[in-house]
This record gives sequence, structure tokens and C-alpha cells, in this order.
Amino acid sequence: MIASMVRATGILLIVAGRLYGATAASEAMRCIHGRSPDVEIRHCTAAIEVGGLPDAGLAVVLGRRCVAYGEKHDYARALPDCERAVHLAPNSALHVYCRGRVRYYSGNLDGAMLDAEQAIRLDPNYALAYSGRAFISKKRGDYDQAIQDYGEALRLRPDGATYYGRGWCYLHKGDYGLAKPDFDEAIRRGLGADAYYSRGLCYIHEVDYSRAIADLDQAIRLKRNYAWSYSSRALLFSRRGEYDLAIRDYTQAVRLAPDAENYEARGRAYFHKGAYDLALWDFARAWWHIWVPLALLAGLIYIVGRRKPKRAQAPTGDGDDSPDGDDLEPLVASPDAPAEDPVPDPEPLQSDTDLDVLIRTGVRNPAAIGLAQGLLQEAGVPFFVMERTEPTSQASGNFGWWDIRVPHEREAEAREIIQAVEEMK
Repeated sequence: MIASMVRATGILLIVAGRLYGATAASEAMRCIHGRSPDVEIRHCTAAIEVGGLPDAGLAVVLGRRCVAYGEKHDYARALPDCERAVHLAPNSALHVYCRGRVRYYSGNLDGAMLDAEQAIRLDPNYALAYSGRAFISKKRGDYDQAIQDYGEALRLRPDGATYYGRGWCYLHKGDYGLAKPDFDEAIRRGLGADAYYSRGLCYIHEVDYSRAIADLDQAIRLKRNYAWSYSSRALLFSRRGEYDLAIRDYTQAVRLAPDAENYEARGRAYFHKGAYDLALWDFARAWWHIWVPLALLAGLIYIVGRRKPKRAQAPTGDGDDSPDGDDLEPLVASPDAPAEDPVPDPEPLQSDTDLDVLIRTGVRNPAAIGLAQGLLQEAGVPFFVMERTEPTSQASGNFGWWDIRVPHEREAEAREIIQAVEEMK
């Protein structure tokens, strides 16, 4: 269909050249047969500005410039050209399909789906329209519909990309036995690294690590800048206990994609190898977005708590209540007034006598619980722990609630401290 459209367009442009002069027609032909997006855009623009093309020829030129802008990811300029092309040639499945592609890459999945369906209605034998609709369904997670459309596209015009797309859907459905033949055919048709990588994932799920590594090796040879191939192969080396090889691949993956997952995975490999200092460094880089704000907030709360004036309390025992000099800031006494010894921070009370206010907190994490206790002690707020359950699952991090009782006159201050700790989450 596309070949016949190009021939028809060529005839229209020849006729246009005879009627309106050769300039617009020649520029239009250079636009259609340009060797790069920039060349196509330049000649298409010249053909449009000269004018004189019939509607069908102008629609083709606009559609070609739309595609060229799309290849440059300039979708803001591509969409108006596609809109004009569809307006001039509303029965052209090609122009509708091209507009759908631009809408998809602009983030308008609903509009892209409508265009794919319209293109299929205009030309039920247009394979690209089925592939386009399958691609959108795959993006939405509707793998069954995508598999059906990919099958129809393969019936009309089999190619490697369509086999790969259907295989990818089977892979994510867990149908590895159906996915592998599609990846085999995609590889046979020259798709290359992506198909080897995806078939390697099938073998990983089937616990056939030797074949998985062989496919990942091939994927890396064909595409050396693909981080996921390295990280997937490193995972297999780790499972086989070959931590030096795993660390080598994770290091390459980190170089290409320095994200938290790769740092954390390499940290686990270092840990199992016994290189705990390197493991700790990788874990720190993987979780920096958690512990850095936590440390900053804890430091801020500590500084604010140290600056808050302490309330004097009567000694509770007969022993020496003088403060430990190592825990106090130097005091400068006024020559006209005697120095006043600060009252030491009280220890948490061991009963709930006179602690008549129950505060139910949202504190779960053991580190946050320790911080809350320290801040309450620092502020001199008496408290009694009412409930502190153990974690039900250390791996999941689900900790029990931690509730306290405090005196009524210190309730507001205690709630302020607890709220600060809770907001650290």
C-alpha cells in the first residue's frame, strides 16, 4: 500500500511540476526521498512555502515532515503537520497512523489508540496499524490484546520487530515456552541484542543458567552499552557463587546506569565475598536518599533541642544530683549573681504514677524510637513506655507501635517531639 501511495504521489508531483513549475515538485521529491530528518525537513518546508501542490501531494509532504520531526523527538512541531495531513487526506490510513505515533510519544495514549483503530478501519490490511495498536496495549499492560494484534500484523507482514513485540508480551505473561520461539525468529530476522537479552530472561526464569549466560554474552557483544545485560548476567554469577565475576559486571552496569538497584546488588556481592567496607559504601550510595535526609533532620532536631531552655525540677533522690561535667556546655557566671547549676536530665520513669496522659505514636522504626527517647530525655520530659512490640518480619520492616505516658503539664512538649520524629518518615 505504501509503495502504491509513493507512486501515486510521484505522479501527482510530476503533474504539479508541469502545472505550477518544477520548484515545488522537485523540493517535494527531495523531501520524500531525503536521507536524514534534517534534509527532509528542509526540502519539505521549501515545498510547502513555494506552494502550488495539490491537496494529496501536500498531505504527503506534511506527513513526511511530521515523521521527520518525530525522528528528532520534536513532537510539538510534528503534531500540527500530521493534523493538517489528516485534514487534507482523511481517508489515508498512513497519515492517521503517523499521527497516532506522534500522540503516543507525546504521552497521549488514548488519542494514539483512537488513531490506530481508525487506521485499521480505513485499511484492514495495514499491518503497521495492528502493530501500533498492539504496542499501545502492551504499554497499558493488556498483553492478551497485544498478542492478538501482533498475530494479525504477523499474518499480514511478518518482521523481526513484530515477533519480538509478541515474544515480549509472552515473557511478561510468564509463557516462556511461547516467548522463546518468537525471540528465536526475531534473532533469525536480525533483531539482535534485544532479542538475545529477552530470550536470556526466559532461560533465567526457567533456571537454565548456562543458556541464559550464553544469550547475555551475545547481547553484550552486540550492544555493549546496555546496562541491564550486565546486571542480569551479574545476578546469575552471584547465584552461582562467582562473586568476582558478578562484581565485574555490576561495576560495568553502575558505570552505564548508576542507579540504586545496581549499587545495592553490587553491595550484596561484596558482602557475600567478605568485603564489608566496600559493601557498606555501595549500600550507602544506594540508600543515600533515605539516610541523608534522616541524618539532617535528626541533627536539626538535636540542635533545636539543645537550644531550648530546660525547666528546673526538684531532685528526686537523696544522692548527688550534680550534673556530669562532660555532658554540659561551659557555664559563664555573672559576677553579680551566683551561678545556677543546671538540673540533670531525668531518666525514664519505671512506673506510670502521675503520668496521666497517654500518647499513641506512629513511631515504628527502632532507630526512630531511640531518637524519640533521646530527645525526650534531652528535653527533660518524664515518660513511661507503655508498649513496644518486636518486629513481626525483620525483612519486611513492619514494626509494632510505640506508645508512652507523660505528665499532663508536659504533654504539648512531648507531642511536639514525637511529631518531629514521625515526620522524619
